[in-house]
Amino acid sequence: MQPSSWKPWYIVFMLTLFMVLAFADRAVLGFAAVPLMRDLNLSPSQFGLAASSTYWLSAIAGIAGGFIINRYPTKWVLAALAAIWAVSQLPMLWATTLEEVVAARVVLGIGEGPAFAVVLHACFKWFEDKDRAVPTSIVSEGAAFGIIFASPVVTYIIVGYGWRTGFGVLAVLTLLWTVVWMITGAEGKVNPAASRSDDVARVPYLRLLLDRTFIGNTLAGFSVACGITIFMSWLPPYLLKGLSYSATQAGWLTTLPWIASIVLVLLGSYLSQKLMQRGVSSRFARGLALCGALGIGGLCTLSMTYLQPGALQLLLLSIGFGLPTLAWTLSPAIIGEVTPLAQRGAMLGLYVALANAFAGSLAPYFMGVLVERGATQAQGYATGFVILGCIQIVFAIVAWLLISPEATRAKFAAAEKSSADIAASPIQA
Repeated sequence: MQPSSWKPWYIVFMLTLFMVLAFADRAVLGFAAVPLMRDLNLSPSQFGLAASSTYWLSAIAGIAGGFIINRYPTKWVLAALAAIWAVSQLPMLWATTLEEVVAARVVLGIGEGPAFAVVLHACFKWFEDKDRAVPTSIVSEGAAFGIIFASPVVTYIIVGYGWRTGFGVLAVLTLLWTVVWMITGAEGKVNPAASRSDDVARVPYLRLLLDRTFIGNTLAGFSVACGITIFMSWLPPYLLKGLSYSATQAGWLTTLPWIASIVLVLLGSYLSQKLMQRGVSSRFARGLALCGALGIGGLCTLSMTYLQPGALQLLLLSIGFGLPTLAWTLSPAIIGEVTPLAQRGAMLGLYVALANAFAGSLAPYFMGVLVERGATQAQGYATGFVILGCIQIVFAIVAWLLISPEATRAKFAAAEKSSADIAASPIQA
């Protein structure tokens, strides 16, 4: 960490608020789902389409943002992204058609596409590699804090003042964060230690993309993002329509999976960081932790669909959501570990784009289709969660077979040495 200063942790606080707002801005559509579908006369599949539209252009924006932060300060990139989110909420104050809702969510997706990669890159600039797990987990859990904040508050606003007011309140809060950040934000100066023998200067992007460790982490991230985007869009209506809880109960119960995420991710990240500091290989300290969490979480999600509504089902639902989100802390740490500094922003952007954007473009829509075509809405939801659990279990196994940071670094170092030897050898007559 940079010497003796409170500044890194203030930045962590502000970046966490950034993620709180990012996910509150995104999740408000789910909280407004039932009255919005009623007022705009939308079917479940149409609502699923609107939820998925947030991710249609986020992949392109995420990739572009990854390359942008290799060249420009993250302070100003973050401010621009937050301003886009705020503006994108405003059309929801007067939207009356599916097309208007989709247009507003597409703009939101453009602003949110690069957000996670940019915020991680900004956080990494303040902490050394061995110390990154805890601050990274705090920042990434801003998503959970966002839902916990949004669930009861936004539900109260929507029930008391209408769903349009919920969008307006979040627009104002996001603009306030942008102003404070522009005044107080700063860039970190920490670079990776140069003492490792396998550090490399640069690796061709195609080699980075096709590397087994990157592919494994991306597959794990994709399956986790399927769960996150489904829960954000469909958990409130699932609790209301699928499990017959009241609107007030659903508002509070929606927080349970996110509370579980905070507890489990902070605990898992702390243990992973301690193992790294004690010299345990990254494949086990990070790779095994994220794959194990993903697999167990998928099993819990699969199992909860066979239970009747009650405490045990809610417990398994919460663990099934919370445990896999550890991957969104540890996978970026692994990617940052094996990627040259000059290319880190771009690779984090590509990771988020490939994992999150594609999952978000597909998962909420297909859940809507399943709900619409199920014999009952409850059965449609159950089918969707069974499929999600199976995907996470399978991808956890595949990711574990692929993720090997030490092997990746060694391969990149050997390739760089071979290229240097060829360049230095005399040209043969």
